[in-house]
Amino acid sequence: MLTGAALATAGDAIAQQREDDEYDPSRGASFAAFDMIYRSAQHWLFPIIVELCRGQYLYSLLGSIGASQLVDLSTLTAMERALASQLIIVPFLYYPVFFTFTGYMQGLNLQEGMERAKQNFAPLMKRNLLFWIPVQYVQFCYLPTELQIPFLSCAGLAWTFILSIMAGSAKKYSKDVPEHETYCVIGTEQDC
Repeated sequence: MLTGAALATAGDAIAQQREDDEYDPSRGASFAAFDMIYRSAQHWLFPIIVELCRGQYLYSLLGSIGASQLVDLSTLTAMERALASQLIIVPFLYYPVFFTFTGYMQGLNLQEGMERAKQNFAPLMKRNLLFWIPVQYVQFCYLPTELQIPFLSCAGLAWTFILSIMAGSAKKYSKDVPEHETYCVIGTEQDC
């Protein structure tokens, strides 16, 4: 979990370097804390996915159209596990926790956090599927269970960079942050 948090912090820091603002430590901390929480959930959830998804669902689906002999069961098993993670866990656990947790840590209220989630969910989910389905196929098809979380933590460095660029900063969703900076020299300027 600590490795994942360190890699998430690094991914966010790299993403923040691309922006004009100074490094935002609360944003970095929100990514580190979120990653630790999610890695903990993965330790609990992935054994369940491994137990429940053994290729039987995709095999039955292919069998219903007479194509079950086209792909071996280990390939179907890996695909089933990747799809279970990406189509069930990610939209119903990962993103709700991400937007809630990182928004809260960056000072958003519930309404602002919901607006951030509404604007970012669909584009993030598309990129998520393009990135993580191949990564998780490799994870479930080729890696022993004890190496899956470390592998995902390393892939998570690249993903955190993408996630941070697309939805990392919560500042633009906060009503407390002005759209432009106001500099008050003598206190009589507009917006002071």
